[in-house]
Amino acid sequence: MNERNGIIAILDALGASTYSKDEIAQFLDSRQRVLSLLDKKVERVLGTVDASRVSTFTFNDTVVIAYETAQAVCLDDIRAFCTVLRHFEVKSFAQGILFRGAVSIGSFYSDGETNTIMGKAVTDAAAWYDQADWIGIAATPQASLLIRSHEQQNKQDIQNVMIDYPLPMKDHTQISLRVVNWPKGFYVKGVRPQAEGEKPRAKCLALLARGGVPKGTEAKYFNTVTFFDFCVAHWKSKKQK
Repeated sequence: MNERNGIIAILDALGASTYSKDEIAQFLDSRQRVLSLLDKKVERVLGTVDASRVSTFTFNDTVVIAYETAQAVCLDDIRAFCTVLRHFEVKSFAQGILFRGAVSIGSFYSDGETNTIMGKAVTDAAAWYDQADWIGIAATPQASLLIRSHEQQNKQDIQNVMIDYPLPMKDHTQISLRVVNWPKGFYVKGVRPQAEGEKPRAKCLALLARGGVPKGTEAKYFNTVTFFDFCVAHWKSKKQK
């Protein structure tokens, strides 16, 4: 396996470990639908990028998405990959799969034939993918610093796809990280899951409640709603300027 450079996302489906036989079958079917939609989104967002540069690996209830860049990761790469992740998260919501995960930047090794992926970027994402007390996708602390560095260097920001947020963690602390702005997807044509006439927030609440809220996990759901409201407020404030 050759060393590659790029962006890694490790995503874990909440609650899947307790699925019944029928629920497992439904999960696998829904996951495949989302992965098929991901392939189409990659083609549209990344354009002329060789499709082989984007790989997916599945391990039980976990999905790993890897984007190999031709050179060092740049801001355009991060923007494109996070646009794909925003699409993936919203479409997963619509299919009844609630993913929590982490994004890292750096080197990795992968082999599609043996379903193997490892390396520094994978280790970084694996250390953080299940640490937040919510439903969503966050950059690791290292990746958050790199993203902010790229923005300052380029005098641009990508907060429409990856926003700064004081993320609540399972140990009851908060860390200011860059997180995928998936609520924006509820307002993007071709991504939004709600039907004509349905309100975005109402649809989000309905999708969160659809599979039930097991006792002891309620904070994840309410923290997710708080994040949805934060992103909408941020978007509206920028529109008014």
